[in-house]
Amino acid sequence: MSSRREFTRAQKAEMLKRAMDGQGQIRCEGCGLNITGKVIEFDHIVAEALVLDKTVLLTSRDGRVLGRDCCHRVPGGKTARDCGDIAEAKRREARHLGIRRSEQARRTGFGRPAPQRTASRPLAKPAAWRGSGAATVQAAPGDQREVGCDRDPC
Repeated sequence: MSSRREFTRAQKAEMLKRAMDGQGQIRCEGCGLNITGKVIEFDHIVAEALVLDKTVLLTSRDGRVLGRDCCHRVPGGKTARDCGDIAEAKRREARHLGIRRSEQARRTGFGRPAPQRTASRPLAKPAAWRGSGAATVQAAPGDQREVGCDRDPC
C-alpha cells in the first residue's frame, strides 16, 4: 500500500494565492469565511484513502484551503464525512471479498448472565420467623381466639 501523498510547498503557495480575495485576505474555499491569521489546512478534495491510483502526481487543483475551525475539523465537517466514507468503503470491500470476522472474535466478551430473582417469585424455603401455623391463646375460659396466622394482613 502506498503512503499518503502530500502537497508540495509550491502547490500550497498556489492554493493560497487562489484562495486570496482582491484585498489580500485568505478566504476559506469551503464557506468563504476570512481565515487570514487563523489555522488553515490544505485538504484533498477527494479523500486520499479513497484514491486507488496513487502513482498520479498531485496538482494544486486536487486540494483546497480550508479553515480548521469553520469547515475542516468541526463535528460534521469534511474530515468527519471523509472518515465515514472511508469506513463504508472498507466495509464494502471486505463484504465483496468475502472477509468475515472469526468465530472466536464474535464470541469474545461476557457470557449471558444468570436470570435474576424477582420479588414475585415464591420463596424456596419459608422464613423461620413466620412460624408454621396459627397460634392460639386462651382469652377467656372456654373461648379460643386466633392470634396470629401465616400471612400478616399488613
